[in-house]
Amino acid sequence: MTTATRPKQNHRIMGRGAVITCGILTLLTPLGLLLIRLAKGSPAAVEQYYSRGWYHAAATALTAVTGKLPFSAMEAALILLGVLAVLFLAGWVRELLRRQHRWWQVCLKRLWIAASAVSAIFFWFILTGDLNYYRVPVGESLGLQTEETGVETLRALCHLLAQEAGEARALCTEDEQGVFASAVSYQELAEQASSAVAGLDEACGVQLFDLAKRTRPKAMHFSEVMSYLQLTGVIFPYLSEPNVNVHQPAYGISSTMCHELSHICGFMREDEANFIAYIACRGSQSAELRYSGAMLALIHATNRLYRYDPNGWQEIYSLLPEGVLRDLSYNHTYWRKYETPVGETADRWNDAYLKANDQTDGVQSYGRMVDLLIAYYRAEGRI
Repeated sequence: MTTATRPKQNHRIMGRGAVITCGILTLLTPLGLLLIRLAKGSPAAVEQYYSRGWYHAAATALTAVTGKLPFSAMEAALILLGVLAVLFLAGWVRELLRRQHRWWQVCLKRLWIAASAVSAIFFWFILTGDLNYYRVPVGESLGLQTEETGVETLRALCHLLAQEAGEARALCTEDEQGVFASAVSYQELAEQASSAVAGLDEACGVQLFDLAKRTRPKAMHFSEVMSYLQLTGVIFPYLSEPNVNVHQPAYGISSTMCHELSHICGFMREDEANFIAYIACRGSQSAELRYSGAMLALIHATNRLYRYDPNGWQEIYSLLPEGVLRDLSYNHTYWRKYETPVGETADRWNDAYLKANDQTDGVQSYGRMVDLLIAYYRAEGRI
């Protein structure tokens, strides 16, 4: 007599293909860390093979797509990521409730899947921008020499920037409260910013900024959220897309555009992006861009002057036209309104991120643009 038996089900919690895929993706993290370790000691190699090689090709391809989109791909990607995260967690709960496997097996599987996804995202970030932190400094590429300077030199720089800001402000429009207001559309401003940054190649005799003409800074739909995070702009390196907080005081939008475009061109250090934004705005035919760039530089320069020479700082501010003072007052009031625990947390995260990428002074690195400004004006023989 023969008997039939029920075939045993295969209760493996993950298929072989899934195991191999997760294993490979997980290994991308140590590979990425190795690339960073190698890049830290080889700026010339990073410049030649990564910044002007792989990164330039990848950014060119990505901007060919995202640059044509009429909306922020970053915001769309973040919404999609949120939906996927909810679905992933729902699947996790459903799998636990089915009790086909032990709870710890389900949790280990889900955690491994999540870790492999994070590993892949981390590695793609390295490929699409992170190694640019270790390229040849922009000052060296432009032939500028930064060095220790005295208070007199810093005060002279502040005088020049105050004069530039005042002259440009006189050519700008303002609203009924007497605060700066743009006279052109956001799209036109974005075109001007892209042209200004890309134009630095010809102005400086280099080939470093052509990526700026391949894309346009995107206006963020959730800009006020950025204000709560104390952010004026952000790049989305995964898709080579610059994004701008358009809820901020209007005079800062142009220089923010140029700052984020500088990142797209491969200059990830914040002081360098600020400096590039300034010289791009300064060379523009648009008074709005020139004013925005001058204000960016003036604020950083006078902040440093205040630490060493409060009387000199007071003297500079006494020379500023009423329009500039109104804009500074509005800017101060605006950002005070968004000082919240959320913003403080975001600032700490940004500080930790910058320090992790070899900017040892964290968010203070934004102000190091002053050293480049002094070197720039010294090369011109103006200070």
